[in-house]
Amino acid sequence: MAGLTDFGGNFEERFILGSMARSQYAAVVRMRAQMLVNSLRSTRGRFELGARIFGSAFLALVWLGIGVGCGAVAHEIASDRSLNYLPMLLWPVLIMWQTLPLMLASTQENVDFSVLRRFPVSFGSYSLLYLSFGIFDPSSLMGGIALFGIWIGLVTAQGSLALPAAVALGVFGLFNFLLTRMIFIWIERWLAKRRSKEILGMVMLFLFLGLQLLNPALHRGSQHAASMNRAELMTAANMVGRVQRLFPPGMTGSEIDLAAKRRMVPAGSLLAGVVAYSTAVGLLLGLRLRAEYCGESLGEAPEAVKKQRARGGSLIEAAGTNASWLAGPLAAILVKELRYLSRSGVMLFSLVAPMIVLFAASGSLGGESSLLLRYMFPMAVAYGFLPLTRLVCNSLGGEGAGIQLYFLAPTPFHTVVLAKNILHVGLFGLQLLLVGTMVVFRFGLPAGQLAFATLCWLLFALPANLAAGNILSITMAYRMTLTRMSREQGSVGNGLMSLLIQMAIFAVGVAVYLPLAILGHAGWSIPVLLALAVLAVLFWLRVLGNVDRMVQVRREALMTALVRAA
Repeated sequence: MAGLTDFGGNFEERFILGSMARSQYAAVVRMRAQMLVNSLRSTRGRFELGARIFGSAFLALVWLGIGVGCGAVAHEIASDRSLNYLPMLLWPVLIMWQTLPLMLASTQENVDFSVLRRFPVSFGSYSLLYLSFGIFDPSSLMGGIALFGIWIGLVTAQGSLALPAAVALGVFGLFNFLLTRMIFIWIERWLAKRRSKEILGMVMLFLFLGLQLLNPALHRGSQHAASMNRAELMTAANMVGRVQRLFPPGMTGSEIDLAAKRRMVPAGSLLAGVVAYSTAVGLLLGLRLRAEYCGESLGEAPEAVKKQRARGGSLIEAAGTNASWLAGPLAAILVKELRYLSRSGVMLFSLVAPMIVLFAASGSLGGESSLLLRYMFPMAVAYGFLPLTRLVCNSLGGEGAGIQLYFLAPTPFHTVVLAKNILHVGLFGLQLLLVGTMVVFRFGLPAGQLAFATLCWLLFALPANLAAGNILSITMAYRMTLTRMSREQGSVGNGLMSLLIQMAIFAVGVAVYLPLAILGHAGWSIPVLLALAVLAVLFWLRVLGNVDRMVQVRREALMTALVRAA
């Protein structure tokens, strides 16, 4: 870190690409490389590297397939001299670019640059480092490969488009990159404040109600669209086309179309419009980066402490008064966990996400006889586990430096883990209630035998998840920032293992029920699942009984993972 503390004496040295800034960038790169080398000294570090390689290879194949598909479509569009249809390809790229970070919010990694504020790093250098690491986000890589595929397709069809298409798609890619970072950083800001969370909750409520009310109208609209004549369809398409040209995908497609027709002046004006959009988004992003650079800390802890003092009692005392059925450390830990959860807009947002996905998927399913609709209830119940995976499989991650207090307190560590498991059971019960209500409301009651078998599978899946989560929380813990939507660095292995565990538990239920259902003996799956549930409960109790020994063995590793600086 010596390069970070080297002061420059003139403007050139302190410029964003000056000598001082370049030495700081080199120091950050050397630091990250040394962190990687040091991590390989442990078994967990080598496993993390293997998980990163596996995950990167899988994503690379997916992104490559998207790029090839975009290139093939762009080639057909350019070959037919129908570049006016190019926005129809750019709009999906924009939507995927912006929605992918939200879908992968719990699996993305986050590099915390707040530590750099201790050194004489200028705001320009701080912003450049933030943006540079954002280039390697899955959404940025996916979008960049898709745009490169589009450029290849256009150039192979019309070689004269090489330069104008490269400039237009490059500016469009910059806009998407900045927009993603801006949306992400502002969502984190909003979710960090209690009032913003309340507003967001109301927005979600009205969104559900609004979509519910719009669903019949959209259904009637689709029937009406099928009966519209060609003239009406062309009129509607022209109106949509004129409106979409006011936005970056439409501007970019129109700019490439005009450049192919050698109309450089109007093409340049459209390119300037996309640059203006990018500038506006960059300024909004700069506002948040400036606030973070100046030391803003997301959260509402000071306000909560003030209100607590005004009441004249501690949170633990209040818990003991209001919940007499609980006492001692168990009640205190439960209250603390509930406080943490209520102040984490990110976790609350992840708990609501299944409702949005199920509601959005309900309109695209087939009739009542479809196989997917028949098994919607067990699939929705299994999907309800996913939002809690981050919390269950890394239950100690939110403690941070507070993990030291558990080692100093005269409380057995299995009591701490038991309190967290009780909270997890309560959260999943709430999640199951919401998901079940949504499925029954949208798709009707499931078959009685299937519903009972699903509940028996739950009796197996829940303790199995808790046992596996306790093991991962101790052996592969990582620091989790509850005000950030992305994971901390070094969580790929935990995420991969937790995903494999979820898939394995779901596969057990399918392997038990489906063959028996095909043979006409679906009822036999119920005693089998109940027997597995007994084994899962015994396994969970065994793990809970060994928690104290496991924690003592992993004590230094836990302290290193949770207390160390970012």
